Amino acid sequence: MKKRFFGFHNKARILAWIFLVIWPGLNLFIIFTVLYFLDLLTPYFFLLAAVKIWGVFLTGYILFNIIEQRLKAHLTVLMDQYAWLLRPVVIIFLFSFVAPIVDISAERNLPTVKSLPLFIMLFEILIYVAVMYILQQQEAFYQSRLQMQQTELQMLKMQSNPHFLFNALNLIASEVTTNPVRAKELIYDLSDLLRTTIRHAQVQWTTLEEELHLIELYLLLQQKRFEDRLTFDVDCPSNLNTKPVPSLLLLPVVENAIKYGVAPYAKDAHVSINVELHNGYFEIEVQDTGESFDDQNIQHGEGLRILFETLKLHFSNNFSIKLSSSNEGGCMNISFPEVDPKTLTESKK
Repeated sequence: MKKRFFGFHNKARILAWIFLVIWPGLNLFIIFTVLYFLDLLTPYFFLLAAVKIWGVFLTGYILFNIIEQRLKAHLTVLMDQYAWLLRPVVIIFLFSFVAPIVDISAERNLPTVKSLPLFIMLFEILIYVAVMYILQQQEAFYQSRLQMQQTELQMLKMQSNPHFLFNALNLIASEVTTNPVRAKELIYDLSDLLRTTIRHAQVQWTTLEEELHLIELYLLLQQKRFEDRLTFDVDCPSNLNTKPVPSLLLLPVVENAIKYGVAPYAKDAHVSINVELHNGYFEIEVQDTGESFDDQNIQHGEGLRILFETLKLHFSNNFSIKLSSSNEGGCMNISFPEVDPKTLTESKK
């Protein structure tokens, strides 16, 4: 998914900001303000405070990361979810060794105030716990949402009606007695196609090269089905081969082209697939040489429904599908955004 949710993929980055920038910066601002209003703001006091505060938070950040890595294998699921509570404990422990940050009681015979710094630290910890709890709940929500999305995508793949399987089996059955050699070749071709299809059905994303390879296997099988009156070509720039795309995205489209643009007619037919990338969007065109039809009154079948719902689950409303007709035949145009592979890697963590 292109969408990246706050508090989910960037948790480590958020924690680094909290402990290395926000929390020490806030404490340094408080000390700066106090020294300023007491007219004790000097470079010495300010530098001393900065060194102590950032030193403690940096040491704490490194220390609790080491502790969590060492204990990770021994943590239960529940303990792992709330391991972040260890971090403020480590910070308080470290601050107990360097307190007070700035000792100004001797400068103007000011009374030593021990409760106020403790109150401020507890207040900051309370805010930290509240923020982390919200992020924890948000992560749980989006994990649940992601799981639901993956389930829906899997159901869509299971609903995809494999017309090619039934047609291929009928073709093989008719060739077994008359042309056993050709029937054997068809069985091998069908085996390769099914093996690849099953592999793609087990993942949500694949590379464009693998997706097009699956389509080529399907079209090669269809060529033998239609006695070689079917030709096809696939045009895709080589630099797009490793780009991630939703798995089994194009199979319903090409099946649709075969079903409506090739199978009903006895004439020679051609299917062309063209893939381009423009301004961060994939532009995929599937063209067949079937008869023209009324593209203003299209009845969406299973293939188009599965395609639409798959793209909607992956890209929300950030995609387009257009089925049009001309004297050359039917044409399906699909547009959806390019996805950063790093996003997919992070979403699996």
